[in-house]
Amino acid sequence: MKILTIIALSATLIAGASTAAMAASPYDVMSGVSSLGAIQEASTATVLKVNPNEAKTLSFDNDVASVQARVKGNPQLLATIERQGFSVEQIVGVSGKQSGLTLYAL
Repeated sequence: MKILTIIALSATLIAGASTAAMAASPYDVMSGVSSLGAIQEASTATVLKVNPNEAKTLSFDNDVASVQARVKGNPQLLATIERQGFSVEQIVGVSGKQSGLTLYAL
């Protein structure tokens, strides 16, 4: 009976740890390298507005200067951002792949 208790407790702890890890970042941010690479190739992106607290959370997974520099180097993506009413200086993060890129603006 003790072994069942140990197994149940272990499963609960593992489930709690994975839930906490998912809750740490509410954004679907992949590895920074693949998302940054996607900026160079993407021609469109969805821009979502975030508040200062969300921008701070994004800063753990995104280097804002790198994201903005790569966006500036992609004229098609820059035009898409501006059509949505944002400027490159407002961009604070990125997630996704080339075919489903999301940029976050402050």
